[in-house]
Amino acid sequence: MDHQTTNPYEYITKAQLDPDPESPWIGQTVHGPHRTRYVVQRVYRTPFGADVALCLEEHYKALRLEPTDMLSTPQRPAARRTAYLRNYRRLLDLHGLVGEGKATPRTHRAIARRSAFWEQFLYARIYVEAALLEQVNNGDRLVTTNGVQMTVLDADATRCPLKGWRTHMRVEIAPERRDLADRWNWDQGQTNYFIPHEGWGLLPTLDLV
Repeated sequence: MDHQTTNPYEYITKAQLDPDPESPWIGQTVHGPHRTRYVVQRVYRTPFGADVALCLEEHYKALRLEPTDMLSTPQRPAARRTAYLRNYRRLLDLHGLVGEGKATPRTHRAIARRSAFWEQFLYARIYVEAALLEQVNNGDRLVTTNGVQMTVLDADATRCPLKGWRTHMRVEIAPERRDLADRWNWDQGQTNYFIPHEGWGLLPTLDLV
């Protein structure tokens, strides 16, 4: 598949998991783009030119998706992350020029490079997230990025009529976190949980947490 497609959602809405069990990242303790510490559990290939790691964040007992190009270890620095963050700082310096309509070709090239980084990695994360969520069945456990676990009551509560992917799942929060459900005004610990498909949302626990 061509990761330069102008319609990435054609791929994302037909997402299929393509695990790479031989990835050298599996089992590594790594740092993510915001210095978060993870242990890589699985790695998936995507049609967007970027592999995505399913990472265990041990402090919160949560799972998160990160492109492997943005991970680093002391022995394996993340060149793509370094370039991305350096580029981002440069864009902050140039923001005034853009706002004043004085952007130079160099400014526009910097913006284009950062946008290319962002879109490639964003689509890759969304792709893997959508594929993982399609495998969820009633009775499975889900976990949020801050470690709140839920049980799926209806995996197909709502689907998007255009894209076909799941947009809501009926869930029940874990009994030990019932206080959160009460604070969020859930009905007896249950709600139709919205899935925004941004690459940062609910994930199946896969018996990893």
